[in-house]
Amino acid sequence: MHVFHTPGTRSTRVLWTLEEVGVPYDVTVLTTEERRGAEHRRRHPLGRVPVIELDDGRLMFESAAICLHITDLYPIAGSPTIGSPERPFLYQWLSFATTELEPAVGRWMRSRQNGDGETEAVEFFERANVLEQQLATRAWVLGDHFSIVDMFVARPLNVIFSNDVTDQLPALHEHWRRALARPAHQRADAVGR
Repeated sequence: MHVFHTPGTRSTRVLWTLEEVGVPYDVTVLTTEERRGAEHRRRHPLGRVPVIELDDGRLMFESAAICLHITDLYPIAGSPTIGSPERPFLYQWLSFATTELEPAVGRWMRSRQNGDGETEAVEFFERANVLEQQLATRAWVLGDHFSIVDMFVARPLNVIFSNDVTDQLPALHEHWRRALARPAHQRADAVGR
C-alpha cells in the first residue's frame, strides 16, 4: 500500500491505522504546492490527502473509508469485526466523529481565531459531551478495546486539548492523552516531519 500524505492532516489517521495493524506501506510526503499540482489532482480531484494506492494500482481517498478498508483486511486486536454485534456501533461512532465532532471542532477554533465563537462553543460542547458520557464508564469509545473510532475522536480533539482550550471534559481529555500516547500514533505522527 502506498500513502500520499501531508503531515498534520487527516492522512495521519491512515498512517496511524497502518501502524496499529502492522502492515508495511510506502509513503510519499507532499507539500501543499505538490497537492495543488496536476499530478496529484489525478489522484484526488480536490488535491487533498490522504490518497492510497492499493496493491492493484487503484487509488482511494477519504480517510474514514480508507481506515475502514484497512481494518476490514487487518482487524485491530479487540476491535469489532464485520458481522459482530458490536460492528454497527463502530459505524455509528465513526460517523459521529467525522460528521458531528470534527466539523464542530473546526468551526469553534476558526471562530475563536476571529474573536467570537459563543454559538460554535455551545455546538462543540454539545457534541463533546455525548462522547464525555460515552467514555465515563469505559476505556475506549467502543468499550475495553481501542479501535479506529478512537483515532477519529482523538485527532480532531488534538487542537482543543494541546492548546489547553478547555478543562471541562476530563474523560475525553484522558482518552485523547492515552490515544495519542500509543506507539503506533507516535510513529505515524513522526512520518514526514
